[in-house]
Amino acid sequence: MELELQDPHHVTAGFLGVPGDRTFFLQAEDTSQLVSWQVEKVQVEGLGELLAQLLTRVDDAPATDWDRDAMALRPPVEPAWRVGELSLGLDPESSRFVLDLAELVAEDAGEPRQARIWFELDPARRLAAHASEVIGQGRPRCELCGRPTDADGTHVCPSTNGHGRLSR
Repeated sequence: MELELQDPHHVTAGFLGVPGDRTFFLQAEDTSQLVSWQVEKVQVEGLGELLAQLLTRVDDAPATDWDRDAMALRPPVEPAWRVGELSLGLDPESSRFVLDLAELVAEDAGEPRQARIWFELDPARRLAAHASEVIGQGRPRCELCGRPTDADGTHVCPSTNGHGRLSR
């Protein structure tokens, strides 16, 4: 493990840019360092959904102290590397979550860098709520195919076999 954050006080996901042209990041900070990783939107979405599912198994309490401003990415947002794989688990002995990250690398580029982030129930609740909020800030989705639409709510929908633009 290249990097392990045992007790971060800030774990968040966010983006820079505008809907349709956003770059997503995962960020963690402890007392000595702030680390950012570039991730995909679907990774943020999946992380938030899985956290929410795991939280219902151990503790149903909602995030009561979730604050959008407190969950914002902290500058400087300079990714250490791009995440290719992430996995989330729950240590039943300590009731702590563990998030493992592996770098996206080409097959012949050697071993990917890895990081591990440990966090408690409260940060997990906040991250699950915030990830859902971050994903919801994107472009609206098509009712037929689920793909993002243009700002005006239209797009060429594969469900219409490419014949014309879907409009509301």
